[in-house]
Amino acid sequence: MKENITSELEELRKEFEEYVKVRVDLTKLHIAGELSRFFSNLMTKTVLLYLFFFVFMFFSLAAAFLLGKWMGSYALGFALMGGLFLLAALVFWLLRKRIIERPVVQHFIELMFPKFDHDEEE
Repeated sequence: MKENITSELEELRKEFEEYVKVRVDLTKLHIAGELSRFFSNLMTKTVLLYLFFFVFMFFSLAAAFLLGKWMGSYALGFALMGGLFLLAALVFWLLRKRIIERPVVQHFIELMFPKFDHDEEE
């Protein structure tokens, strides 16, 4: 009787160890998948940011020259474009928490605590 209980406990311990090993492996795979997705998105967004920067820069230069031509002074055209960017920077600074901070925090929370299929829906 005692041997039977001991063997069953030993079998239960082995099954529990295997279960823990499988859960650890599953967690590692999940983390690897999320990290690879995160870094590929980061690289894509970085490249797009650089490309849009150059597009935006050349359009800004064209607008400054156009404003300068219309106003008869290229310096005034560039000053107006600078003022427009200063205004945009001020608006961005005032709205930075709503535009950047909250979405980034929310994204990291979703990345670190993903919903699995078996989680309860809210």
